[in-house]
Amino acid sequence: MPSVRVAATVRGVVQGVGFRPHVARIAAAHGVTGWCGNDDESVFIEAQGTAAAVANFLREVREHAPVLAVIDEMTTADRDTIPGEADFRIVESRRAGGARTLIPPDVGCCDDCRRELRDPDDRRFGYPFITCTNCGPRLSIIRDLPYDRPLTTMSAFPMCAACRAEYEDPLDRRYHAQPISCFDCGPTLTLTDATGGPLCTGAEALAAARRALGDGRIVAVKGLGGYTLMCDARSDAAVRRLRERKRRPDKPFAVMAGSIEEASRIAHLDAAVAREMTGPARPIVIADTATDADLAPSVAPGLSRVGIMLPSAAVHEILLNPTDVVVATSGNVSGDPLCFREDDAFELLGGIADLFVTNDRGIHVPVEDSVLLAGGADGDLIPLRRSRGYAPLPIRLSPPSGGGVVLAVGGELKNTFAIVRDDRAFLSPHVGDMGSLACQDAFERGVAQFEALHRSSPALLVADLHPDYATTRWAQRHADRTGIPLVQVQHHHAHALSLVAEHGAVGTRVAVAAVDGTGWGEDSTIWGGEILLVGADPLEYERVAHVPRFRLVGGDTAARSPWRVAVGLLRDWGIDDSGIPVAADAPPAELALVHAQLDSAEPVGVIATSSLGRVFDAVAAILGIRHRITYEAQAAMELEAAAGSCEHGGHPDAAADLPALVADIVERMRAGQPVACLARWFHDGVAAWIATALTDLVRSGRADVAGITGGVAQNRVLLNEVGSRLSRDGIPMMLHRRVPAGDGGLSLGQALAAHLMLAGSSGRGE
Repeated sequence: MPSVRVAATVRGVVQGVGFRPHVARIAAAHGVTGWCGNDDESVFIEAQGTAAAVANFLREVREHAPVLAVIDEMTTADRDTIPGEADFRIVESRRAGGARTLIPPDVGCCDDCRRELRDPDDRRFGYPFITCTNCGPRLSIIRDLPYDRPLTTMSAFPMCAACRAEYEDPLDRRYHAQPISCFDCGPTLTLTDATGGPLCTGAEALAAARRALGDGRIVAVKGLGGYTLMCDARSDAAVRRLRERKRRPDKPFAVMAGSIEEASRIAHLDAAVAREMTGPARPIVIADTATDADLAPSVAPGLSRVGIMLPSAAVHEILLNPTDVVVATSGNVSGDPLCFREDDAFELLGGIADLFVTNDRGIHVPVEDSVLLAGGADGDLIPLRRSRGYAPLPIRLSPPSGGGVVLAVGGELKNTFAIVRDDRAFLSPHVGDMGSLACQDAFERGVAQFEALHRSSPALLVADLHPDYATTRWAQRHADRTGIPLVQVQHHHAHALSLVAEHGAVGTRVAVAAVDGTGWGEDSTIWGGEILLVGADPLEYERVAHVPRFRLVGGDTAARSPWRVAVGLLRDWGIDDSGIPVAADAPPAELALVHAQLDSAEPVGVIATSSLGRVFDAVAAILGIRHRITYEAQAAMELEAAAGSCEHGGHPDAAADLPALVADIVERMRAGQPVACLARWFHDGVAAWIATALTDLVRSGRADVAGITGGVAQNRVLLNEVGSRLSRDGIPMMLHRRVPAGDGGLSLGQALAAHLMLAGSSGRGE
């Protein structure tokens, strides 16, 4: 039969995922000749054979792509046949101008590598850097594209003959696996003391680290994207020691279990959660703690849930026995970014960790753990932090834009930034809170790395309205220095736009509850409890309703002292607080100052707010749950935990009017009703307020669909109750499932706003 020849170009996540060996194996199976290779934007293929063979080859290339591949498009064109061509081969990568390929995320060990890791007859038995085309480091080691070993941090390790043979064998699982290595040619794992002094290497190092954990010591372990601090999660003394050294008195620690079976004994994990935990991303999942869990009480004090994960790197797989459970918290000083370089780790973590398990494989891009919340209204997992396993996979934006590249710098807390090119938004991994110089440096370094990888310079910068955000100030300086135009998008509008972008809902009128702790409003007050109507042109929005304003005395001080919030709220909402020990723990002089400021005609340090997050803080103080916090959202999280323990499971009669709701709770507290019931009463009333407002907008014909976003939308009790009410009323609802509802998703909303401006949807900037 006559031969045909077809050229194909495949775009998407097609580098670093075994795509070329996948193509070569299918070509061999169908007797197709030709070649394939990488360039900066794609995998390019030329295939020759009978028409039926080439057609079947192209179909299988697409339909049976490697597990980590994401094909956005495949285009084909006819070519002249090449007489005498005898084989199919992988050719050298080539550079291509214009668009760039999609960068794959780091992922945990695949099942095949895990089996080899435990097989005494395999040459990689116990090898802490085992990887193949289906797993291991990707984003963290890439210095430039196309994704080839010389452009990764693995370039420092020339392959031995055995690894080279696997790398060049089209039938091998490690065919063109760029991080391939073994004991003979790969990185070296070393155990050091707290100053970085080497103690031992290899299997001996891991055995010593395992003994140290069993003895209650703290060990810093270098994984795929940076360092993790570990200690025995069943030893309260060890966990308390870690808290003291890390200066983290209350914030919950995540734990790592040695197996899914052990994780299931610690927390309630349904099939969907177990599937995600054992999948490539290996996220932390926050789930309900099992009644008989034997974790140390100080792992997650005051909470009824625990963040739990499985080993995310081969070194963890070897370090932990199947029944082990260790605290696994980010290797950083509180408020600073993740440590990923050895010098920084020894300097900054040397006063925390007793020992270090380190290695000489370089990390170019640090990558934190991703965090998901179990128990969403529809059983889905709720993203709280999008990082390893998910970032930097893009989200496609609409409508198509002929404009240039966008850089969205995100917010102040839980920062991510985003680059938009080719109608896709690429969100960075989690950076952190921008209050420290170290985080600001990490942000700037990350932006430079992303611009270099995408070979893109922004045509438009976009930042938050808040004048004191470090990201906003950086964007202003960058705009002044480069001449790149800067636009600013109101915080809650950006939250709403992130929901629109995630659901591809441009052109849909959306009623959105944008609810969080703090966002700078267009009236120079602090917003945070907003009902917004986003129009068919998403750049247009209306603030339809909001939480009744009340005054905060002391700004950030108030945010750290829920009793201060409660005093201002009760005063401004006209609620009698007599007999309620809302400020029982307040120093008398400080309480007197707060009252004086509220009474003053010209108060200092007092600002009006409509923040729903602060209302949660106030009610936590009113109920005596929490008067001062040591980490963000502590009061609200403990209030939610109390609500979850209400034996009634709900109070549908709670008032939908917020001042009336709080007044009712105060009266019921005076009457001696249980705190758990009052906490649940509050959640149900807030849910009624949100659901009623959204339902009215949809039923009136002003909106097509409802949605909820912002940090408060990560409260599972509230979210499920809002969803249940809207479902009963037949109101369609959009929830976050790909990016966090909190500030970690803010850059996506900013990115959509700038994308629309460049696309010409609207001439209005903000």
